[in-house]
Amino acid sequence: MNVISKTIQSVPSSLNIQLEENRPLAPLTSIKVGGPADYFATVQTVDQLLKLARWARSVDLPYLILGGGSNVLISDSGVRGLVIQNRCRQVRVDDPPCCDYPQDLRPFLFAESGAAMAGLARTSINAGLTGLEWAVSVPGTVGGAVINNAGAHGGEVKDNLWNVLILDENDEVQELEPEQLHYVYRSSSLKRGQRIDAGFGAVVLSANFRLGPGDPEGMRARADGFLAHRRRTQPVEPSLGSTFKNPPGDYAGRLIDAAGLRGHRIGGIEISETHANFFINPGGVGSGSAADVVEMIETVQAIVRDRFGVDLEPEIQWVGDWKNQR
Repeated sequence: MNVISKTIQSVPSSLNIQLEENRPLAPLTSIKVGGPADYFATVQTVDQLLKLARWARSVDLPYLILGGGSNVLISDSGVRGLVIQNRCRQVRVDDPPCCDYPQDLRPFLFAESGAAMAGLARTSINAGLTGLEWAVSVPGTVGGAVINNAGAHGGEVKDNLWNVLILDENDEVQELEPEQLHYVYRSSSLKRGQRIDAGFGAVVLSANFRLGPGDPEGMRARADGFLAHRRRTQPVEPSLGSTFKNPPGDYAGRLIDAAGLRGHRIGGIEISETHANFFINPGGVGSGSAADVVEMIETVQAIVRDRFGVDLEPEIQWVGDWKNQR
């Protein structure tokens, strides 16, 4: 038995967590590609997430938090270390404390980091709270949305975020306000760069959103409109989501389409006929590969640069062991 396997046996039984070895990750991603995790565990509560991350740090086992698996491209070589699947999904509407906050402060919408953004948006609508209707068509979880400043239809996370609870890199639980996260387009200070492997970074535990009263009927109509727009304009096949950031004053999809690349195929990966900024994997798990996606990204970047002089920047995160990518 190797040293890591011996270490795995030291997981505190009180956490009630089962660790798996060599767990396939492709089925857990939106594009259905990628290699396995050396070790894998699922957490259901914030307490489990917090304690498991702290335990991994204590035994020098690098970890990576996996939420909904959207907008991430996992290497075919997989992830060295421990992948923690975040299924902490509690959501609730809270009134502000009577004494610690201004009395006219709007209600909080509290969400644990593994909650789905689309579900959070529906909860807000059902509670008659406006500000998150844009998120009804957004894939992924609250934790990923907070880290990446997710957005759609003119809205983004920073617009209504009140604060975030994180386990910081010094092993302290901290409450951060949006200003401390230095939000920019599709990024924040919590984002570790485009290429990330397992490590010992900060962990998003939960978030509070401040929302105002709204007309439920009107909000539902807007949300339904956003969903209908998504169905018309985005593919249903497994995909990364939007592959590239929109360059200033233009759209990545328009440039890719104008370059004649709509429908282009490399291996099992295609550029969607529905929206050219979406790379799809029609065959699902076992069809396309991360290597196919990388080749498609590089091909598109080179052709768009040659034809239009525009450098397209990927919006996705490259996750896992890319040094040993097969």
